[in-house]
Amino acid sequence: MAIVAERLKTFPAKLVFMGSGTFHHLALPLIARQATKGPLNVLIFDRHLDCFSVPEGFVSCGSWIQEVVKLPAVRRVVVIGIAGKILSLPAKVFALTAQSWRSMFTRAKNYFEALLSPGNIYLSIDKDVFSTITTDWGAGEVSVGEVFAFLRWCVARRRLVGVDVCGELVPRGLWPTVEERKLIARNERINLALCWFFRHRNRLLLQR
Repeated sequence: MAIVAERLKTFPAKLVFMGSGTFHHLALPLIARQATKGPLNVLIFDRHLDCFSVPEGFVSCGSWIQEVVKLPAVRRVVVIGIAGKILSLPAKVFALTAQSWRSMFTRAKNYFEALLSPGNIYLSIDKDVFSTITTDWGAGEVSVGEVFAFLRWCVARRRLVGVDVCGELVPRGLWPTVEERKLIARNERINLALCWFFRHRNRLLLQR
């Protein structure tokens, strides 16, 4: 992680595609880089709550949020799309199931806006949150359209300073099967839509 953080110091991209969800913990140095610039909220779309404990000195795709909350500039971490029961949460972390987020976003936007502390936003997306996508870590209960509607609402109210995306399907063999190619193409359409969204709105990719 220290090596990755050092290399990222000269890495200009603000929209980063990281591959499989197995590498979601690489969001940590990207978030840490933005946290040096001022107060930060972290929004995460993920069907898993990556707050599990690991041995001291280790970071995994299932524990990295534990490290994010240690960053002094991080005011709040909001995880959206959690599947299953939500257990006890670390300080600063607020988790929502797909159903509770959907209800809040459609009926109580003012409450959701108040949930975000003043400051910039960093967005992290694991595509296993989507109901129409197959990933190595399953599929969630949130539609692609709902996420883009939320992003339009979000960038109108907060400055977005960074985005990472993971959850790509990794072929099981040396070459992808016909079905895997279809799934990979579906994933890629979402990736391209995200690129178009941020460039079209001039909110992220063109920021300096």
